[in-house]
Amino acid sequence: MGIVSPLTKEQAAPELQTTFDALAARGGKVPNIFAVMAHRPDVLNTFLPFFKAIVNQGTVDAKYKELAYLRTAMVNGCEYCTRAHIWSSKRAGVTEEQVAALPFYQRSPLFDEKEKATILFADRVTRGAATIRQPQLEELRKFYDEGQIVELTLLICVANFTNRFNDALDIVPDLGV
Repeated sequence: MGIVSPLTKEQAAPELQTTFDALAARGGKVPNIFAVMAHRPDVLNTFLPFFKAIVNQGTVDAKYKELAYLRTAMVNGCEYCTRAHIWSSKRAGVTEEQVAALPFYQRSPLFDEKEKATILFADRVTRGAATIRQPQLEELRKFYDEGQIVELTLLICVANFTNRFNDALDIVPDLGV
């Protein structure tokens, strides 16, 4: 059991009823991360559109976004997000073999150069964003334009946010594998 209990639809504030219905309609249930965020209705109703815009919109292919999100979750040791994004990564075209090889991606023949650059950038942003300099960004420019680099950076940042939220409150994994 987590530190903070997820709210049920009946416990959620009136302004969250539509949100809970939409979340349940999409995945059959309200994921624990969002049911815990429901303790702050204004935050949940603001966070969800922001999260969806970063994760589900833009011009970076879902496969690369999922590789970056999953690597971030693995680096941070976030069980909730790792489980959830193993599942969503597979839906986006990441193979089971690639998921298994992700901790050792740099030497793996299972990843192409664009995938490796994406994963490396997720590592760098997660482990020490303040140390990133122009040469590291030039590696990304081989594969992404400036808007896509911003999009990828936002994705990695939101992954770090959700990792820390889930881990700090010991939210019980309920998505994915």
